[in-house]
Amino acid sequence: MSVEQTTQLIQLILNSVLMSVACALVLGGLTARHSAIAEQIQTMRHNEDYTTLDLTRSRRGQSRSQLRRLQYRYTISRYSVLAAYYALLFSIFSCFTLTVRGMINWNGLIPVALVLFVVGVATLLVSVGLTLVDWHLSDRPMLDEARRLLSLGNDERLARLRQKFHHSGSSPQSTLNRNRQKMRVG
Repeated sequence: MSVEQTTQLIQLILNSVLMSVACALVLGGLTARHSAIAEQIQTMRHNEDYTTLDLTRSRRGQSRSQLRRLQYRYTISRYSVLAAYYALLFSIFSCFTLTVRGMINWNGLIPVALVLFVVGVATLLVSVGLTLVDWHLSDRPMLDEARRLLSLGNDERLARLRQKFHHSGSSPQSTLNRNRQKMRVG
C-alpha cells in the first residue's frame, strides 16, 4: 500500500470510529428517554388503579386516551432505540471491515465498508427522526422534556410517594430523610 492509500484508510477508520461514538452517545440518550416514558406509563397505570373509583366517565376516558397516547410514544421510542442500535452495529461493522482491509490487501472491502457506513448514518438519521416525532407527540416544549429526562422521573417518584403517604398519614419528607440516613449508615 502506498502512503496515500494508507492515509485514506486511516481517515476512513477514524470516520467509522467517530460514527460509532456518536451512535453510542445518541443510543444512551434514547435509552434514558425510553425508560422515562416507560416509567410515565407505570405511573399512569398506578394512579389509574388508585383513582378508578373516584373518576367520572369523562375523566376515565381522558385518562385512557392519555395512556394510549403514551403507549404510542413508547412504541415510537422503542423503534428509535432499535434504529440507534442498528446504526451502532453498522458503524462497528464498517470499522471492522476497514481494519480487515488494512491487514488484507483486497480493495473490494473499501466499498463494502463505505456502504455499511452510509447505511449506519441513514439509520441514525431515522432514529433521530423518530425521536423528533416522539417529542412532537409529547405536546410539551423541548426544554421541559429535556428537564424531565435529566431529572430521570424524580418529580414523579416524589409525587407518587406523597400520594402514597397522604393516604397512610405519615409524611414523605420524614420517610425520605430516614431512607437517606439508612443509606449513609450502611
